[in-house]
Amino acid sequence: MSLDDTPDAARPWVPDGLSYRVLLDANHRIAELFGVINIPSTVWFDEHGAMVRPPTIAPGDDRWREYTGVDADVHHDALRRWVYDDEIERVADWAQPEAVDAGLARAHRRVGAWLHRAGRDDLARSHFEEAARLAPMDWTIRRGSMPLKGEDPFGTPLFEFWQEWEAAGKPSYQG
Repeated sequence: MSLDDTPDAARPWVPDGLSYRVLLDANHRIAELFGVINIPSTVWFDEHGAMVRPPTIAPGDDRWREYTGVDADVHHDALRRWVYDDEIERVADWAQPEAVDAGLARAHRRVGAWLHRAGRDDLARSHFEEAARLAPMDWTIRRGSMPLKGEDPFGTPLFEFWQEWEAAGKPSYQG
């Protein structure tokens, strides 16, 4: 699933020849339901639809390893142990953001996104700013809002956020 605002924004990240569909969650509704606060994340569900492992950083490859410090093989090996041995490694230090602030932040981001799509960027900006204030280390809010604010999600605003996030101890990243 992509949290991008449009199919064209997601397309560069979707490999050619996939045998499954990629969903677009432009409003971040699914991300909100499952507590995704960082990207890329994986949520594990069993065959009965029960969440067995909450959102965890899980890159498909080591493209971002230098930046995140996360080795993709750690996730892949854990997934294999679950599939082959029915062994599920719990994420001990995972925690949802503070419920009230997180909920308000998501609401502000959603209103900002709606206003942006309605052509009211003048009103949207304050909602994006309030969402970032309430959830300062939430990647789905901070980075996900960059293109909606006319910012390059791989430019200076990303690297400024990256520095804030790194100074805060890289919250929500588990290896």
